[in-house]
Amino acid sequence: MSVDCLGQHAVLSGRRFLYIVNLDAPFEGHRKISRQSKWDIGAVQWNPHDSFAHYFAASSNQRVDLYKWKDGSGEVGTTLQGHTRVISDLDWAVFEPDLLVTSSVDTYIYIWDIKDTRKPTVALSAVAGASQVKWNKKNANCLATSHDGDVRIWDKRKPSTAVEYLAAHLSKIHGLDWHPDSEHILATSSQDNSVKFWDYRQPRKYLNILPCQVPVWKARYT
Repeated sequence: MSVDCLGQHAVLSGRRFLYIVNLDAPFEGHRKISRQSKWDIGAVQWNPHDSFAHYFAASSNQRVDLYKWKDGSGEVGTTLQGHTRVISDLDWAVFEPDLLVTSSVDTYIYIWDIKDTRKPTVALSAVAGASQVKWNKKNANCLATSHDGDVRIWDKRKPSTAVEYLAAHLSKIHGLDWHPDSEHILATSSQDNSVKFWDYRQPRKYLNILPCQVPVWKARYT
């Protein structure tokens, strides 16, 4: 599920349909967009910028469909295809409304410019597949990816290798989130029953830990 930046609509994903709920009248009949795919939706996210508030992205298997929702109807505007294995996550850029990043089991992280969707504008190559990807909320060039229990910090201007590595957890990381006010701090949530807080300039030791009784799928700054 994802809510648009205006707080007006939510999108719910299913195999045959995408459902659009009007949050101003949630109990009225919702609209649906038909899908022609045998694959379930992996990730869906509205564009967070006011000027692109009617666009959202949805991944299924190795592709991402970019949908346009306007005047009560929606359609696929274009499709991003480049990954050779299933796409695990996607995230719209915080500062540039045209940029979208995708991560995949195929070990590549692709940055796409939706004005020219023929191929990624930047390709980041990791040894292991990535399960999560998130843009930094303060630095337009910085992003983080998770690989099992590790985190890699990237600068999109230096795509050949990650700028920092964090051996964050002993089990798989299910969630990443950047601090809204500090470009160097992020939170990781994991199968190992913990949430950890990091300053990636000090990668060997976490800043704090929140122990939990069960695996943590998502942890978010508010």
